[in-house]
Amino acid sequence: MRERSLKLSLLDAFLYSLMVGAGETYLPAYSLSIGMGEIFAGVLASLPIVSGAILQLITPRGLQRIQSHKNWVVAAATLQALTYLPLVYFSATRAPNFWMLFFILSLYWGAGFAGGPSWNYWMGRLVQVEEGNRYFAKRARLSQIGILLGLIGGGVALHNKVEIGPFSSVFTVLFLFAFGCRIVSTLILSSQYFDPQWNREPKLGFRASWKVFWANTDKRRFFFFLAPFQAAVFVSSPFVTPYMLAQVKMDYGTYMTAIGILFVGKILSLSLIDRFRGQASGFSLLLIGAGAIVPLPVMWAVSMNSYYIYSLQFISGLFWAFVEIGLALIFFKDLKQEEKVPVLTVYNLLNSLAIILGTYIGGKVLWLLGEKVTSYYAVFALGTLTRAAGFIPLYYCVKYQLGKDSTKTFTEAAEKAS
Repeated sequence: MRERSLKLSLLDAFLYSLMVGAGETYLPAYSLSIGMGEIFAGVLASLPIVSGAILQLITPRGLQRIQSHKNWVVAAATLQALTYLPLVYFSATRAPNFWMLFFILSLYWGAGFAGGPSWNYWMGRLVQVEEGNRYFAKRARLSQIGILLGLIGGGVALHNKVEIGPFSSVFTVLFLFAFGCRIVSTLILSSQYFDPQWNREPKLGFRASWKVFWANTDKRRFFFFLAPFQAAVFVSSPFVTPYMLAQVKMDYGTYMTAIGILFVGKILSLSLIDRFRGQASGFSLLLIGAGAIVPLPVMWAVSMNSYYIYSLQFISGLFWAFVEIGLALIFFKDLKQEEKVPVLTVYNLLNSLAIILGTYIGGKVLWLLGEKVTSYYAVFALGTLTRAAGFIPLYYCVKYQLGKDSTKTFTEAAEKAS
């Protein structure tokens, strides 16, 4: 049952990633296509994540009522799929206003965040610790392939203005496809094994979750140092898509290529990580990736040449994979089973506050300077400066954690030897 469920989880990851590639990735492009400004497009790429993270605070209370991690994950995935239906309607009829689109995307992200902690708990039971690195690297690589395929399909459809049957808008087709992928992945989730005994773990409310989070001194310190770095990332990252589409004047084909190359870089990097999986912890992978992405924002100001942008995207993909797989391993290996839901719920909240701060700073600078290319360059330069400022304390925090872990491992080995 366990082996079958792990294989089904790989298929779930692939279908979910197709949804991300063909649907989620093109949401900023959709908002620009219906006449929303460049700043609004950047805001819609990030702030709904914030409101979604706030909505997921009901996760502990929801688990108390449903009493099943699996059922909660399936319910959250179903809600996430259903959020595409109003997008299908609006893209086929009339454009939604800003607040309606904001509400839909908030539900989308809220459902995704709500299912995350329980899914991590579930996978922590299914995946053996010794196979965690290899399995999650394989799953992440398959996910990147799925995103890439969805992205390419969506970009080709948009570039060629593909129309299917009664659908006169390409975005309608993309959102309908994304809905289908997520619904099927939800059915696959419902088919995976979950031992009823696992539901005996206590279901904590948010206040109790905060106490669990606060009691773990090392992890609390780590997440508090990670949050400022995440804020620094969002000073510039939400405004890359508006920059490429509105300032560089990329058509959908070129934009698709640029985003696709980002995921090619991630796939290659994940293969490298998998090859050396036994020699690196989640913390060390995070440290490598976070340090490497510090100078990337300011490099957008060097050239508007498409091939230069492709190279920059490839490098970005290479090192963002280190960050993503590093965090995945930290969540899987360095959090105890009983900590996963409460700690990840609080982490999502902290991350959302970081996103608010970072996006506000970048958006405010762009608003004050005006929607012109030099304003974007100022935002990108500020992005690099804030990433550097956020990385330095994160670096020392992680080095401290790595030092403690190595000392602990040595002590345990010595005790066993004696």
